[in-house]
Amino acid sequence: MITRLNLYISNSRYLTVIPVKQKQFLIYLLMAVPVIAFAVFIFKHALNVPFMDDMELVDSINVLKKGDTNPFTTLVRQQNDHRSTFPRLGIILSYLLSGTLDFRLTILLGYFNLILLGYAFYLVYRSANKGITLFLPVVLMLFSPLVYYVHLWSLTAFQHTLSIAFSILCLYFLQPEKKASWLFAFPIAIAATLTNLDGISVMPVCIFWLMTQRRWKHSLIFLVLTAVYLAIYFTDFKLSSASQIGFSVSSLPLMAHAFVVVTGSFARFISDTHGIVLSTILGSGILITFIALKFFPRIQDRYRFSFAEIFSLDLTEICFLRMLGSMAMIMIGRYAEGVGNMIAPRFQVYSVSVAILFYLFLVKNAPFRKAVFFKIAAISIALVLSVYSYKKYDRAVNFSDAGLKADSYNYTRNRVFLHQYYNLPDPDPAFYENYNFPEYFGKNVINNWKAAAASGSDLGIEVTEYGDLPRYKTYIHRVKAIRVMNVGGEVPGKDVYLGLTENANSNRFYLVALKDDRPSWKGGKSVAGEFDAEIPAKMKPGSYTATLCWLDDEKPRSVMISKNVSL
Repeated sequence: MITRLNLYISNSRYLTVIPVKQKQFLIYLLMAVPVIAFAVFIFKHALNVPFMDDMELVDSINVLKKGDTNPFTTLVRQQNDHRSTFPRLGIILSYLLSGTLDFRLTILLGYFNLILLGYAFYLVYRSANKGITLFLPVVLMLFSPLVYYVHLWSLTAFQHTLSIAFSILCLYFLQPEKKASWLFAFPIAIAATLTNLDGISVMPVCIFWLMTQRRWKHSLIFLVLTAVYLAIYFTDFKLSSASQIGFSVSSLPLMAHAFVVVTGSFARFISDTHGIVLSTILGSGILITFIALKFFPRIQDRYRFSFAEIFSLDLTEICFLRMLGSMAMIMIGRYAEGVGNMIAPRFQVYSVSVAILFYLFLVKNAPFRKAVFFKIAAISIALVLSVYSYKKYDRAVNFSDAGLKADSYNYTRNRVFLHQYYNLPDPDPAFYENYNFPEYFGKNVINNWKAAAASGSDLGIEVTEYGDLPRYKTYIHRVKAIRVMNVGGEVPGKDVYLGLTENANSNRFYLVALKDDRPSWKGGKSVAGEFDAEIPAKMKPGSYTATLCWLDDEKPRSVMISKNVSL
């Protein structure tokens, strides 16, 4: 009888365990969906064309190939305000794998950095939670076009993402229960500093956290190691012109506003037009909520002020403070350019990381964290954000792809970039001795576009040269705004270009990528509207023949706009 009873109890326990494991397996399976979907997105849009600061990676390979400089010196040398060792390692790895400079491969390799960041967030989540369900929103937000700008650019995929990932992994080893392996934190902190300058901010955070844990010996060791390392790091270090650091009493309100905006910059996703206002609201909400829950924790079923709890920081809270440190560094370096610069796309992975860590803080501390509605709301909101991001950024990504393809053609034929290098001169052809620009448009396609005949279309074109606007103050060329009007619904929304043939020299043909700004019907079809572009005034002044060009199922299509456009 007792044996049967024990067997029944054992079987009952076994039966109750299986559903939990099946549930966890299902959740992990669901988590794999956004990871794979975004990987496909990156694979589809990654192009083998260098963009802006990628010139540093080109130069690194050139220097290493010549062999005139110590390889270690090349790896750790300064690039703008950073020592970008890991981006250089990324391009070296892709070079070794492909035998040439391949920015597409480097971007694809950079996706593993995003996976590493996802794993770092997973460690933070598991440090305070046993279940796995509430981690699903993290995966949905992180592996989505919410970070497209960073991960379709080979340099930033190895800079920003790795800086955050290494910082979190560094703090992971400083937890009280990891005392036996705490020294692993320092080399990981060094790795963070070799992604971009922001990585340095993890070091004072580490020392502060060790002190709040009353680990005086460890904090002193870390402090000494940090002082020695930073003395070496900043040897012959000079801030670039991009960082306009300056402090005054009158600038404090602007700095405070910029910090709030960059903290809540995730809200820009909702509306680009009202991005600053929405970011100010979200940033204020994040900071106020964090302070309220930290200063007034729940003690014996009551919320009361506790001075002791303020300095009692767990992994989630210290990682959130580390991200606020990143936002402070961004603010200090960029606030002089205007508050609008705080919501720039290049900071996407930072804004998403702040949102994720704030969410993890709520999962651990919010009074409603165990409620069913919180789980449903968190997963639903994250799912909507993830799915909608593919739609919201579709035009922006297609326009970015078209710009790089056009630049590949323009530089190969005309030695000019029209969609980058606004504040720097275009490099000489010899600079790309170890790289070959891919050909996205064959000779037949270009000839077809150039031979467009005049038609009775209602297409119109308007070219305007901007004055000395603040956002263009670092540009070395004036900026021309181009509008192509009355573009019908038969023209697709991507791979659309303005072909410009110099009337004085018909062999001189340029491509300008156009952004689709037409309104859309609910069915997704576009009605007549505008395509726009902004380009630096690098082309020879004169009269040009303008043609609207696009690809329709890989077949070239074109319509004449005007035979006399003045540039």
